[in-house]
Amino acid sequence: MKTWPFVGREKEARYVRTELEAGRSVVLTGIYGIGRTALARHVAEEMAREWLFAFVDFDRGPAEVWRGLFERFFPRAHARRRGAARPVQWLRYRVSSGRLEDGRRHAVVLDNVARLTAQRLDSVRRLREGFQVVAILEGFVLEEDRAGLCASLRARPPLELRHLSARATLGFLEECSRRHGFGWGPGEIRGVARAVDGFPLGMREAVEAELRRRRRGAPGLAREAR
Repeated sequence: MKTWPFVGREKEARYVRTELEAGRSVVLTGIYGIGRTALARHVAEEMAREWLFAFVDFDRGPAEVWRGLFERFFPRAHARRRGAARPVQWLRYRVSSGRLEDGRRHAVVLDNVARLTAQRLDSVRRLREGFQVVAILEGFVLEEDRAGLCASLRARPPLELRHLSARATLGFLEECSRRHGFGWGPGEIRGVARAVDGFPLGMREAVEAELRRRRRGAPGLAREAR
C-alpha cells in the first residue's frame, strides 16, 4: 500500500502550512514511526500548486544534501551535467545563489536530523537563507541540540507529534478496510485499534499484515485481535 489515509493530523498540517506561508521554517519531532515524514509529504502534496518541496536525508551529510537539492531544483542542469564531478562547494553555491528552474516557491525537508555538528548547522543556516525548511528531528536529540537547530532556522520550538486519537485510529482502519475490501465490522476494527493504540507505524503494519494474510488465505488479523 503506497498511499495511506490522512487522518488525525489536520491541526498539525495547518500549522506547518501557516508557518511556511509566513516565511518561517518548522521543526517536527517525535519517536520513530510517529508520522513526521508522512505529515511533511502530505503538506507538500497540499501545497504542490504553489510550492516545490525537496526531500533530502540529512543523515547522509552535507555533500549528499546539496547534491540532492541540485538534482531536485535544477533538473535540466543536472541532466546536462549527469556524471560530472561536482564539489560540494560548487553544489552549495549553485543551489544557494542560482536562479531556480521552477517558478514556484521552494521548501526543503531535511529528514533524519540527528547529528548536529558545527558543519551541519552551517548547512542549515545556508539553507535557511534561501528556502523555508522543514526539519524532521529525531526524538532522542538532546535539548541543547534542539535549541541550536531552532536558532539556526529561526524557527519556533519543535512541534512534537504524539499517538493519534482513538477516533482518528478508527477512521484510518475503517477507510483501509473499505479500500481493500476487508469487510471488517465495528468490533473487529475496535480490536485492531486497541492493539495499535494510535501508533501510526503500527496502524500501517496492521493493514499490511492483513493484506499478506489474505493473499495467503490465512485468518484475518482483526479476528485474531478481538
